[in-house]
Amino acid sequence: MTSKPPSSCLRCGASLGAGASFCPRCGTGIPVQRPWSGPTLPTPPGAVTEPRPEAAEAQLAALRRATLGQYEILSEIGHGGMATVYLAHDLALDRKVAIKVLAPALLAMGEGMVERFKREARTAAALSHPHIIPIYAVRDSEQVLYFVMKHVQGRSLDQVVRDVGPLPIAMIQAIVAQVSDALGYAHRHGVIHRDIKSANIMLDEEGWAVVTDFGIAKVLQAQGLTMTGVTVGTPTYMSPEQCATEEVTGASDQYSLGVVAYEMLTGKLPFQDDSIMSVMYAHFNQPPRPVTDLRPDCPPNLGDAVMRMLEKQPAQRWPSMDDVVAVCGRPSLRHDDPIRREMITLAHGSARPAGPKTPTSPIVLSRVRTRPTLRRRRWMWPAIAVTTAVLAFGLSRWFSGTPHVGPPTAAPVAAGHDSVPGAAAAGADSSHTVVRPEPTPPQPPPTARRPIVAAQRDDSLLGSLRAGALRAEQRAALAGASPADLSGGHAAFASAESLASARRVSEAMMQFASAASLWADAERIARSRRVAEAPPPPPPPPPPPPPPAPPPVPVATVATDPRPDIEKVIANYAGALESRDIEQVRQAYPGITGAQQASWQTFFDRVRNLKASLSIANLNVTGGGASADATVSGVYEYDNAGTGRAERRPVTFHTTLARDASGWRITAIR
Repeated sequence: MTSKPPSSCLRCGASLGAGASFCPRCGTGIPVQRPWSGPTLPTPPGAVTEPRPEAAEAQLAALRRATLGQYEILSEIGHGGMATVYLAHDLALDRKVAIKVLAPALLAMGEGMVERFKREARTAAALSHPHIIPIYAVRDSEQVLYFVMKHVQGRSLDQVVRDVGPLPIAMIQAIVAQVSDALGYAHRHGVIHRDIKSANIMLDEEGWAVVTDFGIAKVLQAQGLTMTGVTVGTPTYMSPEQCATEEVTGASDQYSLGVVAYEMLTGKLPFQDDSIMSVMYAHFNQPPRPVTDLRPDCPPNLGDAVMRMLEKQPAQRWPSMDDVVAVCGRPSLRHDDPIRREMITLAHGSARPAGPKTPTSPIVLSRVRTRPTLRRRRWMWPAIAVTTAVLAFGLSRWFSGTPHVGPPTAAPVAAGHDSVPGAAAAGADSSHTVVRPEPTPPQPPPTARRPIVAAQRDDSLLGSLRAGALRAEQRAALAGASPADLSGGHAAFASAESLASARRVSEAMMQFASAASLWADAERIARSRRVAEAPPPPPPPPPPPPPPAPPPVPVATVATDPRPDIEKVIANYAGALESRDIEQVRQAYPGITGAQQASWQTFFDRVRNLKASLSIANLNVTGGGASADATVSGVYEYDNAGTGRAERRPVTFHTTLARDASGWRITAIR
């Protein structure tokens, strides 16, 4: 028996258009048709069940064999295109854990994919932050690749927004601040999330927002996975540079968090459509409708902050996540705070937040009328064509490096209160829609315009892919690739030209992308061969003899070891830090710079009960006892003023000291 394609997302319940290849709300890939064998694990109350294929049964059996004696698999608690999550019991530590098992399709990518995933997951596992779900272990066996993480009792943010709609302003500020803290911490440790979305943010039973799935999207993105059933990033939340498969930075996470904030404020995403290409085109070229148009009670500072987070160019967004927190605001959430209590209630899924579900608006709603979903904007390709187009689009952006996609348009207007909104994002995919009367200029009927637009976009993508492939061939030839190295790309390119002439657009896109990939491989092979064949460089010339040392300057003999005196200076500096008084810090460290002073002042404003434990790890006295260089290590322990949680930060720095008639003093810290 074969299951029909689902009409709604099996993860979040959003309605799906015919032929949709991904959920327009949460980004989950739509599974292909497959045999049904029935579930074999208990299903948590309220969960949506999906017929399990034989491959999933085999994966479950392999997981049980791999974890035998360590974990008892209890039930399935979630699944998506990329992984399945099981609730398990840690037998050694007697605690509940969550085990995320990667989709079998990922294992098929080869040993290199597995090793890369384990390396990135272990890097993410090193993160320790109160708003990041910790990873306990990363393991693999012959047939299964999984990692063990903390089991969080609560609900994902996308479930909360779906159930209650727009959230209270203070709650949004708290969630944005807590997630920004987590992202800022990760960015400082060199980790970019790459898949921030409301489904990857949870409200736990203590009323805190926590982020999950760090380090996973980077591996999948690097492997170019866009197959059916595997989600790489989430198109509705991805930044323009991530859509273009360019190198992403922390600014990309900031853009995705801006989409989440927009969703919490308005109850809808800034850009939404059944077609991946339509969503990506909007990310590149359409400014989102200002938040304050849809949420009149939104404070100006919060609305402006969110719109700046959604700027198309990374350089135009906020410099760091700390700046996002400073502008959006951070409410003080004690355990008895009403907002905190509401977040705890929402985490348990038993009530809605106080206040109206939909914010007040001066726009008068019209009568409710229905409109068939199939008549909505439709230039969709079949599901496999959409998937192929995303892969081809990503590779074309990689090889061409152009900053935009689709038809050329004017530069996007900076979003804000005075900007003119672009094309409105499509509403939620449902068969009945509340329509607000908004004046629009007369347009030709969609049925007369859509096929032409689709054909133009197809031709634009084909041209871009063709040009990108030819540039890849040229780079390979310049690198010294042999005719044998280039032959695979030539065959794929000729096939693409033939398919394009026959208007088999999707297949032509795949072949152009394959040609570009094969020529890129040829370039790498040629460069590696050239390096291997190059003669070794000549040995460097011997260094010149050192100049004669100047005669020693007589100095007073230091009769005692200077270390105890220098340790007192470092202890005095630690005491000044604990006072959180910048004047005392300046007295203990006379050489403090203006930037250091501003940085410490910001830190002092955000912490309470600071304790500084510092000691000298290495000391080198020079100049006959007149100067010294010391390596100082220790730890700062404090209470986070925003979250109220105790935090601990190990530190190591280098300091230069000088001795004069009054004793030792700190002249520089770096």
